[in-house]
Amino acid sequence: MLDWTPQVALIGRPNVGKSTLFNRLGESKKAAIVENIPGVTRDRQFSHCEWNGVRFEIVDTGGFEPTTDDLILAGMRRQSEMAIEEADFVIFVADGREGLLPQDSEIFQRLRRIDKPFVVAVNKLDSLGMEAHLADFYALGVDEVFPISATHGSGVGDLLDVVVQRLLEQKPEVDDLHSDNELFVVTDDLEDEVEDEDPNAAHRPRIAVLGKPNAGKSTLINRILGEERLLALPIPGTTRDAIDVETTYKGKPYLFIDTAGIRRKKYVKAHLEREMVHRSVDALGRCDIALFLVDATEGVTEQDAKIMGMAHNRGRAIIVVVNKWDLMKHSPRATKEFEEQLRYKLRFLHYAPVLFCSAKTGMRIPQLFETIDRLYVNYRRRVTTGELNRFFEEMLQYHPPPVHRGRPIKFYYITQARIAPPIFVISANFPDAAHVTYQRFIINSLRAEFGFEGIHIRLRFNKR
Repeated sequence: MLDWTPQVALIGRPNVGKSTLFNRLGESKKAAIVENIPGVTRDRQFSHCEWNGVRFEIVDTGGFEPTTDDLILAGMRRQSEMAIEEADFVIFVADGREGLLPQDSEIFQRLRRIDKPFVVAVNKLDSLGMEAHLADFYALGVDEVFPISATHGSGVGDLLDVVVQRLLEQKPEVDDLHSDNELFVVTDDLEDEVEDEDPNAAHRPRIAVLGKPNAGKSTLINRILGEERLLALPIPGTTRDAIDVETTYKGKPYLFIDTAGIRRKKYVKAHLEREMVHRSVDALGRCDIALFLVDATEGVTEQDAKIMGMAHNRGRAIIVVVNKWDLMKHSPRATKEFEEQLRYKLRFLHYAPVLFCSAKTGMRIPQLFETIDRLYVNYRRRVTTGELNRFFEEMLQYHPPPVHRGRPIKFYYITQARIAPPIFVISANFPDAAHVTYQRFIINSLRAEFGFEGIHIRLRFNKR
């Protein structure tokens, strides 16, 4: 058995069905966006595939335009070239309905020149009568072309049979292998090992990076990774899908989720952009910590407040990152004034830490990870019922609850119902009578006493 995890990249020009094939092959529950227009996929997406007992990584890429002056298309081409360079095997995907185009021939010749093992898959052949379109592709000089329909699945099994066979034939040198990589050949003895592929997943912070378009979200993740893993251009709306990126920092695992910029609702018209916004909001449901990037050159806008309000309402741990601070004055007074204005506009996030960073230069990235680690511990903190009630009794003596309709409100005991986010349940004689200001006092007292910095604490009241 080979001791490595091979990587298989899907390469082809725009709108040939690479993302549809990726969704069919991949195990990830989060499918890539698929639209019948070119250029929807721009960043590399990763998932795993298992076929005939062999497990490998599948990589979706944006459309490969061999020659272009367009910034976004050129960036997509760089992402595809990096995927080819890193891959152990390439599936070259073409559109059978359109036939062999000059761009297909150019991509094919590039693959041949770099001597990377690959196969040619001709997609969108949804019926037997359409296989006559294969003749054009044999002109490339290949011995075999695989007709497939990524939408319906026909021919995909035959394609994977060949891919797995070619992967098993490769014998990389041991020195070139990463010690944490394994090619899983599933047998009865290894089933448990495969199912427990990522034992640290439950203890790995999941951080969604959100903000308006062009706030620097992809640039920040690229800076953290130390490579151009995500397409980052000074053009609003470059990122379209929510991209999961795994990394480690000082030996600790993290999962960052890059998201598309969220514009104001009245400007979101096209179906594609609505799907982009939906996936950005969905990232909040999958994260532990919401990292909100504010463009320092623009300040806090109404849209920033609305996006942060979504994370606040969902109870996520929140860090406000003022990005592009390298372009601003660095004096302590300027920093203090900016934070005061930010705090005023985001009064509901008074508990959230604020960091002044630069994704471009890497300024204060170490402090960002320190804050992430601290908030992740707070987010999952559990306080025993005994500790809570001893503190609660002292708090009530210091500041008794108000009177309700001439009768005193009585709080009998408190308990923590759950973590991530923390929810506390209070037993009371009038559960609906506590005023919002007194509830705020309880929450702030809990935060200060038990260290829930950066965390939105929720209270629930039960009648005794």
